[in-house]
Amino acid sequence: MTSLGVYAVSGTGRHRPTVTEIRAEAQASGAAREPLVEPTESAPAVVNDAAAVDRTRGALAAVVGAEQVIDPGPVTGSEDVGVLAKAAGAPIVFWLLGGADPAAFAGASDLQDIARIVAGLPSSHSPLYAPVEDPTIRIGAGALSAAAREWLASRPS
Repeated sequence: MTSLGVYAVSGTGRHRPTVTEIRAEAQASGAAREPLVEPTESAPAVVNDAAAVDRTRGALAAVVGAEQVIDPGPVTGSEDVGVLAKAAGAPIVFWLLGGADPAAFAGASDLQDIARIVAGLPSSHSPLYAPVEDPTIRIGAGALSAAAREWLASRPS
């Protein structure tokens, strides 16, 4: 597991349209001219440090069980935290924490099932995002604490 990221979505909880899709929509709707698309900000892809991922994975597995710590593979989107890590010369481990009702995943038997279910859920950038309080807060606090303990335990005094 060497690459994790965050899925970029729009306010609907689906996906952010590409420039190609925006242009196709304009053409399909009979727009008088091609839309001008000017990105206003961007951030490079976040690429996790492989050794740091391996180290942190064990701490997360201690909280939720190894079978619950999965690698979704590369995902679209970006975060500025990678810029901060690079500037600090620090390894980065960016992980995703689910906030949906666990009952929604009851029938999921593999990563493809999980991906299909997640694709239908609003993301944290959506106004429809409403994580269930428990177990989201309990697991999130436990995961963050376990990862911090793993890394702080080896700090020189």
